[in-house]
Amino acid sequence: MDLGFTISASTQQAIMIVFILYTAIIVGLGAYVKFASRNENSSQKLAGFLTGGGNLGSLAVGLIMVTNIMSSGGMVGGPGMSYGTGFIWSLCVFCSFINIFMSLGSVGKKMSILGRRTGAQTVLGLFRHRYQSKVFSTFLGLSFIIFLIPYSASQFTGGGRLFAVVTGTGNYRIGVLLFAVITLVYTLTGGIKSISKIAVFQGAIMIFSVISIYVVTGGAILEEYGSLQAAMEFVQESKPSLLDATTWAPLYFIGTACVQSFALIPLPHALMGTFTYNSSKTMKRAIIVGILGYTIIQFTMSGIGPLAYAVNPNVTTGDYVIPMLLSTLLPPAMAGIVIAGAVAAIQSTVAAFFIIIASTIVKDIYKTLVKPDMTMEEENKGNMIFTTLAAVVAIVFAMFPSEYLQTIVNFAIGGLASGFFFPLFFGLYWKKATPAAGIFGTISGTLVYIVASSVSSPIHPILCALAVSGIGMLVVSQFTPKVKRGVFEVWFGEHYDERYAKIS
Repeated sequence: MDLGFTISASTQQAIMIVFILYTAIIVGLGAYVKFASRNENSSQKLAGFLTGGGNLGSLAVGLIMVTNIMSSGGMVGGPGMSYGTGFIWSLCVFCSFINIFMSLGSVGKKMSILGRRTGAQTVLGLFRHRYQSKVFSTFLGLSFIIFLIPYSASQFTGGGRLFAVVTGTGNYRIGVLLFAVITLVYTLTGGIKSISKIAVFQGAIMIFSVISIYVVTGGAILEEYGSLQAAMEFVQESKPSLLDATTWAPLYFIGTACVQSFALIPLPHALMGTFTYNSSKTMKRAIIVGILGYTIIQFTMSGIGPLAYAVNPNVTTGDYVIPMLLSTLLPPAMAGIVIAGAVAAIQSTVAAFFIIIASTIVKDIYKTLVKPDMTMEEENKGNMIFTTLAAVVAIVFAMFPSEYLQTIVNFAIGGLASGFFFPLFFGLYWKKATPAAGIFGTISGTLVYIVASSVSSPIHPILCALAVSGIGMLVVSQFTPKVKRGVFEVWFGEHYDERYAKIS
């Protein structure tokens, strides 16, 4: 397999040893959560699986946000994208630093309050109450499943490629299965409660990893070129597009920047953190932890591509940039830790996806539409079954990978955001948003995005989708009936009738 670089046998062995130790630790943490929860009743187990019990600390909440959003796209695909497209990709990603503040702060604070008022444990459950529509929640739930499955598969693709490259076996499919099984095991052991324990460990490894990569890359550039300016002059001569801010059409650039910033806010895995804490003090500290961790990781990884090109312009595929840097510039043991950081990003994100998919199918679709009297024990069993099924389907998709990992990630983010961005914000902040408008906004946004993505255009599909969804909701709300006054007071009043807070 021609990679454009080589990995020594000693490095491969060291990476495997560190990877095995890392795997033992996270599986052990998952087993500990399972053991500690052995005496909990069905209700407590369900709450632990979906929200971590709703009383997590600030460090856990902040790092859950970081590890859920950071994925193989951020740790593998993002550097690969900037290696191929240049700093214009970095500019788009720099717009994303606001999303954790919005997801936990402005949006998250109100969602947390409303979650406690209504008893909602999922995003879909909360907004089904806002729009009083099973049609709305069912279609949105299906869109979550449709886009999160290939999103999950793309994460396994990144993991499989990492495994194939750094072990020297070239066996991509074994890597996919290995990543999937490990992720599934610790997800099934405790859901969000398990992830909260593991996220602190994974977050620390990720931060250490990206700092290590940036430092050794900078050192390699100074050693070879003498200065950063000389390195960029080499890049300018060899591949000037990496330093050209006009390589994308303006509206395509704006759309991509939206995908990497505001579009991340309504993603279901980005909003999971809003149900995991129970005090404003925890939220404020979690925002600080989340923003610091996310900024360190994204700033480093999104801008590493052109620098890596200066180190080695011969890497055959962008997704191999990080393996190239760690295997050629870092000591073997440290390279293993960095690989563990990339693995942590992949596993934590996919674990969140599996929980969302399972809860969407069991709680938000099956229980709502088919069996309202479903017991807590049946919900727990259903979550286990559909978490496993989601993993199996994602594995099947991952066995036939796309050439460019980040392309799938961007498509999934755009699809998830197109149908939920305006229903989320109008539902939270605009008192006149009606149930019919919510239905129109989510269906039209999703369908327009899918159609626009299938045609070639200088305008990014998400801009078209958001325009139709947002304007449509404004118009439809003027001509359709609003929710009942009691529901309205739950969402926008200081005082409300408890009878209307119940999610039907």
